[in-house]
Amino acid sequence: MKKDYWFYGLAVVTGIVVWVVVSTVSGRREAWDSEWYFLIGIPVVCVVSAALGFVEASRPWRWGIAPLIGQFSWMLLTQGPGNLLPLGLVVFGVLSVPSIMTARIVAFFGNKRAK
Repeated sequence: MKKDYWFYGLAVVTGIVVWVVVSTVSGRREAWDSEWYFLIGIPVVCVVSAALGFVEASRPWRWGIAPLIGQFSWMLLTQGPGNLLPLGLVVFGVLSVPSIMTARIVAFFGNKRAK
């Protein structure tokens, strides 16, 4: 259980770093306003989620959600809640689907290999 904290930290920090780097490089206030978020950011989050799902295969969906929780927290911290907060939550939920699926698929094959 103790290593899970490190994995959660890695996933959340990865999400924050992706958000900050993409928004800084693109010059956009929010990273998802840039095409780089979808070309680079989401794939990086998926790779990290997949790696964590492979290493810790129990409940792999959490490794797909944690980076987006980091991004949401960072956006909330730096920009405030705003009047579109509910819509932002929905968008982050939708954006977490690729990383959740990636983590689950890799965890499934990781479990098969371990048996």
